[in-house]
Amino acid sequence: GPDDSYFVWKKNGQKMKACITEQSHMLFDGRVHVLSWVKDSVSENTEYKCSFISKVGNTTSEVRITVQDKDSAGQDGWTKEFDTWRSAISEHDKMMQNWRKTW
Repeated sequence: GPDDSYFVWKKNGQKMKACITEQSHMLFDGRVHVLSWVKDSVSENTEYKCSFISKVGNTTSEVRITVQDKDSAGQDGWTKEFDTWRSAISEHDKMMQNWRKTW
């Protein structure tokens, strides 16, 4: 990412200021690897948008979280999927910390 890059997170169209984590790691060739994510809980259907903005260009990704009833049969599947995502983020964080030590 360019030096002037930054993230803008929106939840249901409103700019978020809390629950946001960002990491940046300098790569050996002078480029920067940047990552941002949100830890949040929702009780109703929610849309998230993450925009990455810089002088070079902008990009936005979005996701819509659909909340089901707690008694829904899909709850066990969601719990397993959530655990998988949590594990992937944890592994990524460990990898980035190892990169930081190496460089």
